[in-house]
Amino acid sequence: MHTTHDIKNLLDIQDPNITFSDACVEIKQDRGKVCKFISATLTYTPTHCAVCGMKNEHFSVIKNGTQTSRITLPLTGMHRTFLLLKKQRFFCKRCSCTFVARSSIVDRHCFISNQTKARVTMKATEAQSITLIAQDAMISVSSVQRFIQAYANEYLKPTNRLPENLSFDEFKYARGRMAFQYIDAQTGTILDILPSRFSCHIKNHFYTRYSYRERCSVKTITIDMNAGYEKLIQELFPKAKIIIDRFHLVQLISRSMNQLRIQVMNGFRRGHNEDQKKYRRLKRY
Repeated sequence: MHTTHDIKNLLDIQDPNITFSDACVEIKQDRGKVCKFISATLTYTPTHCAVCGMKNEHFSVIKNGTQTSRITLPLTGMHRTFLLLKKQRFFCKRCSCTFVARSSIVDRHCFISNQTKARVTMKATEAQSITLIAQDAMISVSSVQRFIQAYANEYLKPTNRLPENLSFDEFKYARGRMAFQYIDAQTGTILDILPSRFSCHIKNHFYTRYSYRERCSVKTITIDMNAGYEKLIQELFPKAKIIIDRFHLVQLISRSMNQLRIQVMNGFRRGHNEDQKKYRRLKRY
């Protein structure tokens, strides 16, 4: 009993139906990597049948063997950690169906623990790439993308209203592919993210979600120096003024000045001593 209590505290498992025995931790190779395997048992007396819903009276639901699942847990120490959970199977005499015991640590038909999903969600709020999050959580990149998308769909409330000031931006994701997002320029709130920055997809999104009257209420749209957005904005938001982001303006001026410096510097490169001094000054400063 003390072993079960200590391991539960270590792994942060709150399910009272899971028990651990002595010497339940084993370290061995899995696909060429050293991993930890922790064995546990999940069993309880069900109150009703999970298939037909009938109450368990007079032993109408009986135990019917076990089924072991390998569940991915958050990283403990230096090694990838798995929970070998031996789930109790049940048989209902009334409907002649079988079902497996369920636990709060993992969803049904899933082999990645809810703790790992929570870790992915927490890491997604930081400035990290999906690949780094996947390496930290010891799961695949596609799983990280799926969990983040599910979390966003659960908490992102779509609306048919637009603020007066918008901001368009794009970013890389999933092997260099570009995504599109539009933001409330005053509050910085992300209104929605589209998996593609193609004009046809952006048009279809705004035409489907927002009415013409709502799009006409937008006064300003801040963009980078992407010329493809100008024609798109004029078509979707006929009364909106286009504002170039100040960061990209300063970046453009800095690049232009640097190009001019290099051009003048190269003019003194093959000259005499005085020209060589000017070349070194322009190169150094």
